[in-house]
Amino acid sequence: MAKNVALFIDYENVYWSLKNNYTLVFQPGCLIDLIKQEAQKEGQVVLALAYADFDQPEFKGLQTDLQRRSVEPRHVFSKTFPEGVRKNAADIELSLDALELMYTRDDIDTYVLVCGDRDLIQLIRKLHTRNKRVSVIGVSRTTSSDLVMFCDTFTDIESLLGINPSRILSLREAEMIALIQRLAVLQSGNLPFVGLKMLINRLLTGFGDPQALINQAISEEILVTYSVPNPYKPEFPTTAVKLNPEHELVQKVLGGSKQEMSLQLSGI
Repeated sequence: MAKNVALFIDYENVYWSLKNNYTLVFQPGCLIDLIKQEAQKEGQVVLALAYADFDQPEFKGLQTDLQRRSVEPRHVFSKTFPEGVRKNAADIELSLDALELMYTRDDIDTYVLVCGDRDLIQLIRKLHTRNKRVSVIGVSRTTSSDLVMFCDTFTDIESLLGINPSRILSLREAEMIALIQRLAVLQSGNLPFVGLKMLINRLLTGFGDPQALINQAISEEILVTYSVPNPYKPEFPTTAVKLNPEHELVQKVLGGSKQEMSLQLSGI
């Protein structure tokens, strides 16, 4: 008996992950078709939803492409911070819709999540308690390894699109290593903190796309962001950034263990 499948697509996550990591932008129709074809391997797709801020210029016409392919568009408002980082609540909206479906549609056996954020782990655990199968499709470079561990199967979008990461990422990897080295020097100096806006606008000269590089480093948890109180405008704290000493690439570039990295990055 064929299983019924519900498909949930965090479209912005996929779009920006592909653009920031591979500088590639695919036609929405092609991307959606490939995702649906992969989801149909699990069974009959009886419901499909895609989440994005459709007011953004990058997604002009996307709603029409989705509707032509029987995918319901779900608008999610996004917020752009002073540092240029844009965030939305797609993962929250996606989780709420999936949980509602879990309680109202007993006929759906499998949930296919197109995403990459580890915040969806709790959703997967909840679906598993109701004996639902959960498959994840995501960009391998930005999908949380913890998320992959919790799902039943994982498919990387690179393989669906025929992307060869080893050829495309050589320049980006070199920039990432340079970013780690530069930020390590700053952290071990006399600065109380390194502001994210300053890092992007002033300290990454010579990089092809500093904003995309920073977004990738944050999504891969190479960098960690945190808030610093702003004495002049308390309502607008400064976003600061620091290296994650637990990350394998940080340890590899700086040549040390987690403890050695912590000492090195604190200037001791």
